[in-house]
Order: sequence, then C-alpha cells, then structure tokens
Amino acid sequence: MKIVLVTPPLLQPNTPYAATPVLTGWLRSLGHDAVQTDLSLELLLRLFSKEGLVALSEEMGLEPESVGAYIETIDEVIAFLQGDHPEDAERIAVRGGLPEGEHLARAYAQEEQLGWGFRGLSTEERAKYLASLYLDDLADAAALLDPAFGFSRYAEKLAASLPSFAPLHEALEQSDSLFIDWLEELTEQALSEHTPEMVALTVPFPGCLLGALIIARRIKQLQPSVHITMGGGYVNTELRRLRDPAIFEYVDTITLDSGFLPLERLASGAPPSEWVRTFAVEEGKVRFFDCGAEEPAHNTLPPPSYHGLSLERYFGMAETLNPVTNLWSDGRWNKLVLAHGCCWSRCAFCDTSIDYICRYDPATPATICNWIEEVMQQSGFNGFHFVDEALPPLLLDGLCDEILRRGLQIEWWGNIRFEKRFSIPLIQKMAVAGCIAVTGGLETCCDRTLKLMRKGITVEQAVRVLNDCADAGILTHAYLMYGFPTQTLEETQQALEIVRRLFDEGALHSAYWHRFALTAHSDISQHPEHYSIEIDPLPEADFALNEIPFRCHFDHDLAAVGKSLKAAVYNYQLGVGLDLPVEEWF
Repeated sequence: MKIVLVTPPLLQPNTPYAATPVLTGWLRSLGHDAVQTDLSLELLLRLFSKEGLVALSEEMGLEPESVGAYIETIDEVIAFLQGDHPEDAERIAVRGGLPEGEHLARAYAQEEQLGWGFRGLSTEERAKYLASLYLDDLADAAALLDPAFGFSRYAEKLAASLPSFAPLHEALEQSDSLFIDWLEELTEQALSEHTPEMVALTVPFPGCLLGALIIARRIKQLQPSVHITMGGGYVNTELRRLRDPAIFEYVDTITLDSGFLPLERLASGAPPSEWVRTFAVEEGKVRFFDCGAEEPAHNTLPPPSYHGLSLERYFGMAETLNPVTNLWSDGRWNKLVLAHGCCWSRCAFCDTSIDYICRYDPATPATICNWIEEVMQQSGFNGFHFVDEALPPLLLDGLCDEILRRGLQIEWWGNIRFEKRFSIPLIQKMAVAGCIAVTGGLETCCDRTLKLMRKGITVEQAVRVLNDCADAGILTHAYLMYGFPTQTLEETQQALEIVRRLFDEGALHSAYWHRFALTAHSDISQHPEHYSIEIDPLPEADFALNEIPFRCHFDHDLAAVGKSLKAAVYNYQLGVGLDLPVEEWF
C-alpha cells in the first residue's frame, strides 16, 4: 500500500519529530511504499519567506514598505539557520544587521544593562541567537493575525482536555486564516506528489490536533477514498474514552499506543475483527476494535527511515543564552528510543497505567548501535537525542561499551532519573561515549514529597548525580514541580535554595518549574485520599479526558509562587541573583 505519514503543525523546526521516521521504517520493512512529509516544517517555511511575509503584511493591511527590512532579510536568515552561508554570521551578528522588534530590542537592552557581551558568544552563536529572536518577532506578528498561531503549537488551548468535540468542530467550520489556506495548499501538494491510499497523522501534542484535522478535512474534500488514520501522544493520553462520532467526519480510524501493529493491520486490509487498538464508527456509534495481538519486541524493530523528508530544510533556533535549554530547538538531532516504556514506572503523578509508560521493553546495545550506524548513514548527522521516558542505567552501561567498542563518534543526550545507580564510573563512561547533556526530574526537590510521589530518589542522591555529571563535562537540566498536593511554602522555598546552590556550584546548568497537574491516568487520581485532595465528579466527557481539576489546601498562592520560582531560575541560568536570599524572590 502507498502510505504517507504526516507531521501536522506546529512543532519545533530543527529536526523531524520521532514518530514518523520510526513508523516509516517499520512499514517499509513490511514491503509497503511508505513515505513521510512534515507539514509543520513546510508551514513555517511558507511563513518565513519573502512571499510569505508579503502575504502576511497584505493580510494585516500593512504596506509592504513598512515591513520591507524583514522581507529583504528573511530568506538570508532562514538559509543561515539551515546551516547554509555561515559567512553571513558576520553581518547578522552586528546590531543593525537585522530589523529590531520587541524580542531583539529587549535582548540588546539586556546586553547593555548587564554589560556581558551576550555571555561571550562566538560570532556564529551570537548571530544564531539574534536571528532566532528576529523570527520570534515575526511569529508575534503572525499571532496578531491569527491568535491560534504559536511558534511550536497551533490552537493548543482549544484542544487540551476537551470533554466535547463541539468546540473543535465549530473552530473547523469557522476556520478562515492565511495559515489555514497555506496548510490546505501544502496538503494538496503532498497528495499530488505522493498519491497515497492511506494517510497516517501523528498528533503528539494538543497544539497539533487542529492542524491535523484541517489536513484530514482537505484530504476528504480532494480524495475521499484515501483512508485517514490518526494516532500519537495526544490520542494515547486524551482520547482513550472516545465516544463522540463527530471526529470521524474527518478521519476514518484512530489508533492507540504503539502504532506498529495498528498500522500494519490497516495497511494490509485486514477486517475489523483483526484490528489492533483501533477506534472506528459503525452504524453511527464509536466502536473499539482490538484482537489483543502483542506488539513486536522493541529489539526486533528496523531502524528509523527518513524517506521522503528533506533534512536540509530544517532550521535550528537558539532563543536563549542557555546552551542546555537550546538543545530542544537547536541542532539536527536523530531521535531514537532505546527502550519502550519506563524502567521505573512508579511515579504517582505520571500516566503509569498507559502503555507508553507501563510496558517496559528494551533493545540490546548491539541493536541500538546498528540503528545508530544506519541513521547516521541516512541523515549525515552524528547527533542523537534518546527520547526515552528515562534512560535505564544498566542499558546505558552496555550501550556505552558498545559505542566505544565500535569507535562510534557521536554526541547524544537524553532523560535520566537522578538515582544512585548512576555511579561515577558510569557517568564518566557516558561522557567518553559521547554524552553531552542529561535531563531529569528533581520535581519538588524535597525528600518528604519525593517519597510521597514514589519518585525513587532522594535529594542527596540527585545532588550527587548532578555534581558527578558536571564534573564529567555533561550539561544538566532539571524538571521542577510546584503545587504538588501537601507541599508547603517552606518546602518550596527550601527547594529553591537547593536549586540556587546547585546553580551556584555549577552542578545545574538549566531548569524549569512546572505547576503540578493531576491527570486521569495517574495513581494520584485513583487514590486522591492518600494525597489530601478532593476531586469533584467529572463532567460527562465523550471526547478528551486528561487533566482533572482538584481541590487541595495550600498555605500559599500557587500562581504568585510560580512566578517567583520561574523568575529566580531564569536569572540563575544567566548567572544573576545567585547571591540573593531565596525569600527575596517571593
């Protein structure tokens, strides 16, 4: 079967999202003619072009002359961020080389205020930073035209935890913007180029759902015989209790969890009785078909395939002065999964009842290195982002040995648990084998609440791992959490003091505070009484269900404290405010 796998808008434009290369490789290994297209990237490239900015200015009622400086420089900036014409860094890095909007002007003001020369960036790094802020200014203008537009999301708030499909249906029926026109044109071009029999849409986040449905609607208008199926992270977490048939006006099937077997059965023309974890409409009602077949072992999967993607068209963004924070948006990372599921899978706040967490299935170091070699040959890049829920220490130990045995020259980073099994010898081996950064959850950074959430780490252990990583030359990033049930203001302030000290000592290089959210698939939602929270009866939901409102007594204002924590860490990442008592941030 001819199959096109589609990444809808909007996602980061620096590298392909992981889903479609993995599934393309799987389908091609079965003999299907599978290709992929990244319409998220293509939509951004349409906007960030001379023609796109002319159309944007006309749509906004502006004279082209008023945005002439942007129109004259945009193609050069995108080419530079794509890695072409590095010599243009000299001109871009000089003030006046690019027109200044709010983001650029703020950066220059900050530089003058602190007198730090953008922390000693090289000319190329400085040019990339300024070019990224220049694009942020243009993205802000685009959002004035269409408030649903965001640089790496589209209509995200509309799709998050939506109990009824009706608001999305209304948005689709009333949708009328330049970006939607462009997306429909891009969809038509992809259909014309590939002439598929089936289209598979991945929806990893809420900010991709509306774009995916716009693509699906256009396909139905142009080629109604094409089978459209949809899956991905958003579907797996939010649509598990789907009962509203309205979404099937746009798609034919919706699949849950790993897409390998569901797509194989659909592509082979199997009858519904042989489908795997697949929703469809039958006689006007939503039915769930699952014959119970087991997924292929992770170790038996083929390497990802980039067939159909133009990797040279991706462009990096370096919007901050923090090298760790920029890893997500800059660099051409080949994304690989070492093990399906989480090696720990016990954290009470996590979606531990869902397949992508609870079913742990690792590959062997030899298989992973085979994938690495094949992907490097395909892509021409030696950077890897291992996108596991948490990289297993034992597997990493063997993988590093295999990387070193084969003499693979790669750079890689990924998410770990700051646990005691990350010994000094293992961390040093990771550094020698190419590890440049690790991310991980410090969460509440408080032993009492870490124990309550069954995180399986202590603050002392985590601090030791962070210090050992920094000593080995590995950059570190911490995910932090506030507003966890029963967490006090004093504990929150103590957590910030630990974070401050880690930044000050050079053990922590980047961090971000997230507000705790209660999800339907977590242990906390199943046993709220253990966490001193109350959950009101949920409204009847026949579409999406994920985040659940709850009531809990806190001795502080969560919104105000969240602003304080984020302000402190933002400054810490710039080396500012480390000498202030943490209480002053509150």
